[in-house]
Amino acid sequence: MPPAWGMTVEVKGAKALKTVLRSLGDRAVNMMASALYREGERIMATSKTEVPVETGALRASGQVTPPTITAQGVEVVLGYGNSSVGYAVYVHENLMARHPVGKAKFLEDPMNRARQGMEDRLAADLRKEFQRVPR
Repeated sequence: MPPAWGMTVEVKGAKALKTVLRSLGDRAVNMMASALYREGERIMATSKTEVPVETGALRASGQVTPPTITAQGVEVVLGYGNSSVGYAVYVHENLMARHPVGKAKFLEDPMNRARQGMEDRLAADLRKEFQRVPR
């Protein structure tokens, strides 16, 4: 089940990367999906160090959905909340609240910081995957 609330980032690669991905066909899409999922997991791990903790339920609700592959591209969703934790967006957006542990914007801030260098991390991740492909 996807999180109750999350964020999306769109990454558009360089022409050379697109050419290599096309040459690998369906395998490339799966490699990109895996790379995006790992990037999402890295962002979520950072986010979980910033999420406010009172009972631990909010932190525990943080998740990264498995990649969804469509004709438009690959999507990985990061978010917090579930049927037990319906308050994630309120905690995230309340800049006036002071928490003994964590802070507001606990997903947005790590996501924004991750944008810097994301293309390089994805390219490095894909390079490792490409090296495993039989020639």
